[in-house]
Amino acid sequence: MKKNLHSLTVFSRVIFVLLLMNIQTGKVFSQSVLPVPDHIVIVVLENHAYAQIIGSVAAPNINALASDPYSALFTQFYAIEHPSQPNYLDLFSGCNQGVTNDDFPEMNPFTTDNLARQLIDSGMTFVTYSEDLPFVGYNGASYGHYVRKHNPAANWMGTGINQIPETTNQPLTAFPSTDFTLLPTVSLVVPTQIHNMHDGTDPSRIIVSDTWIYDNLNSYIEWTKTHNSLFILTFDEDDYQSDNRIVTIFTGEMVEAGQYAETYNLYSILRTIEDIYGLPYACNAATATAISGCWNSSSGIAENPDRDVFSVFPNPADGEFSVQLKNSALEKSGNVEVYNAFGKKVFMGNFTNPASREIHLQNISSGIYFVKVSNGEKVYTKKVVIE
Repeated sequence: MKKNLHSLTVFSRVIFVLLLMNIQTGKVFSQSVLPVPDHIVIVVLENHAYAQIIGSVAAPNINALASDPYSALFTQFYAIEHPSQPNYLDLFSGCNQGVTNDDFPEMNPFTTDNLARQLIDSGMTFVTYSEDLPFVGYNGASYGHYVRKHNPAANWMGTGINQIPETTNQPLTAFPSTDFTLLPTVSLVVPTQIHNMHDGTDPSRIIVSDTWIYDNLNSYIEWTKTHNSLFILTFDEDDYQSDNRIVTIFTGEMVEAGQYAETYNLYSILRTIEDIYGLPYACNAATATAISGCWNSSSGIAENPDRDVFSVFPNPADGEFSVQLKNSALEKSGNVEVYNAFGKKVFMGNFTNPASREIHLQNISSGIYFVKVSNGEKVYTKKVVIE
């Protein structure tokens, strides 16, 4: 099968993988082909209704994002319930796990289906980046202006069924500053209570959060427009006065700009990500409406010559693999580097030395790694799984 699969075009390989995933999970393959972003970053803000943000002079950056030529604004998007914490759990796992308040859950860690475990089991990656988190894997209820109730993945940290490693729980300082190819497949960015529109009063807290989004994430947002990646901005709930109608915006290369009036909710985000990556459905995501109609026809599946500059073989590997160039110009001036999922460089070489094409990673942990090939002008990245 590997030999036959190798001979297929990029388009055919993606279709083959999506079909295989749908067969294995018992899903029916949709006639509408979804894009497959290399990276998705999700940010959840707090406690404001759609009408409090869209059209507000206190949120110029969010409003500019909503009307961006790479953005879809969903005008009938809803949170599930109140208060905050259950909605975060709904978004991450398809249900609130019996949690109906903002307290530290009594039954913890959970052992139920969740987005992070689904991604990891499928050879992909997930990380939460939380502002003010004191250290990797911190499991306290709060620290500084960080609150755990807005970090749903923390509820699954452990080594049991459906649980996830502590290394998926990272401080925001670990979020790549410029090289966004080092991001995991899907990540959740958690601002502090000061920066997520929770603390303070309007309009000042809206202004502070709107500015924070621009200062901390605009570089990634702009990068998504040319790098097959997606940014999702949403809210956890409204102000209890607008039927839980909230702002949700998708931005990226694969997005067809405009306003979309179909009715969706937080389950729809989870369902859409599961459909994109061929994952099983968690809890209520199984009956949620997937987000469609906002994807442009040229994105996702279309073959991109830049992505076929080099290959990695074998993949998965046991720590030893070859980088096979498909562009002869790289043989004279190309460099190769390997990074782990958290941005630490574990290998560096130059293609003028033929030995650099044979990568030997000693005493390396299993997981997802990124092979970067550059020629001084462009950087090309592929993932490799180390077993």
